Parts: sequence; C-alpha cells; structure tokens
Amino acid sequence: MNSWFKILFLSVFSFFTYGKAQEKVTIGEKQNVFSKVLNENREIWIHLPKTYNDKEINPAKYPVIYLLDGEINFEYYTGLSDFIARTPYADIPECIVVGIKNTERTRDLTPTKSQKKSPVNPEVTLFADSGGGENFVKFLQEELKPFINKNYRTQEYSILVGHSFGGLFAINTFLMHPDYFNAYVANDPSLWWDNEVSITRTKEYLEKNKKFPAHKMLYVSQADNEEKQKNWNSDMTQAIEKFKGIVEKNGSLNYKHTFFPGEVHGTVSYPGNYEALKFIFKGFRTDIKQLAKNPGLLEEDYKQFSKKMGTEFFPSESYLNVVLKFMKSNDFKEPETYFMNLKNKLYPKVK
Repeated sequence: MNSWFKILFLSVFSFFTYGKAQEKVTIGEKQNVFSKVLNENREIWIHLPKTYNDKEINPAKYPVIYLLDGEINFEYYTGLSDFIARTPYADIPECIVVGIKNTERTRDLTPTKSQKKSPVNPEVTLFADSGGGENFVKFLQEELKPFINKNYRTQEYSILVGHSFGGLFAINTFLMHPDYFNAYVANDPSLWWDNEVSITRTKEYLEKNKKFPAHKMLYVSQADNEEKQKNWNSDMTQAIEKFKGIVEKNGSLNYKHTFFPGEVHGTVSYPGNYEALKFIFKGFRTDIKQLAKNPGLLEEDYKQFSKKMGTEFFPSESYLNVVLKFMKSNDFKEPETYFMNLKNKLYPKVK
C-alpha cells in the first residue's frame, strides 16, 4: 500500500469510527423558569420518554414525575424509570421526569422556621434560612406545573418525589395540599424536623378529616439508620416509625412503607424509588401471552387500573404495536384482528 493511499484509508477509517464516537447520548434538556413567587431563576432538567418524538405513532401524553434534588437524582432516576417502562415488561407507563435543581435547599424544603440552637454556640440558630416550604410548593403548583403542561404533552397524573428534607417536603405537601399531586414518595424523610411538627400535622389532619383522600398514594422508604447513641439518625428512625404507626392504624391511605436493611440515609433513595414506582403503578403490567387467549383482558385490566388510579389510562400505541407483532409472529389471527381494531379505535390515523 503506497503512502498517499494509506493516508486516505486512515482518514476515511477515522471518519467512520471516531466520527461515530462523537455522537452524543442525551438524557434530557435544561430549561430556566423565573419564579415570581421565589423571586429567582430556577433551573429544571427534563427527561422525555423514548417514544415522545417517535414519528411512527400518534403524539401521546405522559404522566409527570417531579423530582426534588434534581442535580443528585436526575441521572440515575431517568434510566431507572425508562428501564421499568420498557415493553413488553413494563411495570409503569413511560413518564416525563422533571428534575428540580436546588438553590437554597433548606429554605425550600422545610415546613417551619427552625428555632433549634447550636449545641456548640447557643447564640447561633441552626438552619436559620429554613421555613420556606409553603412558598416552594406554591412555585411548583402555580408556576412550574403550568410551564410543564404548556410546553410538553402531559397527562393529568403527577408524582412528587423527595429524599431526606425532600421527603419531609413531600409528606407536608401531601398533608397540606393533597390534591396537588396524585402520588407522593418520601425516601427516609426528615420527620424529626421541628419537634416532629409533621407528626403533629398528621394527627391533626386525621382528627379533622377522619381519613385520607381517596385515590392518593404515599410511599415511604426507611434506611438502616439506627445507632447505639442518640443522634439525628435515631431521631429520624423514631419519627418515621411514629408516622408509620399513625397511618397504618388509620388504614384509609393507599400506603406502603419499606425498610431497607444495609442501606444508609445517603443510598436508600435508589432502591426506594424503584419500589415506589412499582407500588404506585401496581396493576399496570399485562401478560402478553394471556392476551392471546383472551384479547378482551387488556381493556378490562386497564379499566380496573384506571379505577384504582382515579385517572383514565389506555394502552399506549407503542405497546399495541408490540402486541400486534407478537400475535402476527405466532399466527394468532383472531387476537391480531382484535388488537388492530382496538388500535384503530384508540389511535385513528390522521388523514
């Protein structure tokens, strides 16, 4: 091989190998929303489902997950939610994930202003910037959610997810504004805050209302935080256990509590978020093999699932395409016809 041809070959080879290596895999986009409520600019990270821009199907609407501490949780959470939404094994519908990046975390996520003094210097108040939770939830409800609903195709089903102070915020939002979200996730929530003010609010809520609202869901994960000496870890554990006892004794809430042995406060949100999604969307998964025997089972399953969720859900067009492919490849002609008719009914072709 002469020298000039060798150089040309290497150039072409580099173009097709290293050139392809430059293609980027992206998991989301950044948006900026100015909040009049908070008087500041807020950065949010948005992850769209894999089918969101699929030109082969009709434009669909998707549930929205509002994820606190976005800068910590966004990367793993989007992969996790995509993984368990993949057909034909989907445990959840595909969802839009909105990660909310922090500016002043303690201010935004705590429900009351701290009066706790430093054990080292009694002149210093710990968490002096706390107590802005009501303002922050107002930002979510009146500014961020309308922004997301205006700019993206959203279904009227939303979930609030938080960890630690974020879990505290999620539970307080549930208690004070239960209608703002359909489901709430609190991973190792800091319910010890301000002499367990959230425990007091829970008791007051039940004294006034007797039971929790229908169709709402709350998932709480608990880390393995116990230590021999009394510190914030044991305070956190005791507060979470108190909350669990109150909620479970009442029995009216669609609630699940999971203790994760071996997971500490900083790691529990990962398994907690996985279990939370499976809990919230329990009943979503359908058995494609059973559909071959009983095609009408799919519509019945979704009818029951929608009743449980308090919101109407339908099988997605992308899932129906998977079902149709399965029926066709196995020569199940009658079920194939049934699902083709169902697809045409739910997703008519635009002329």
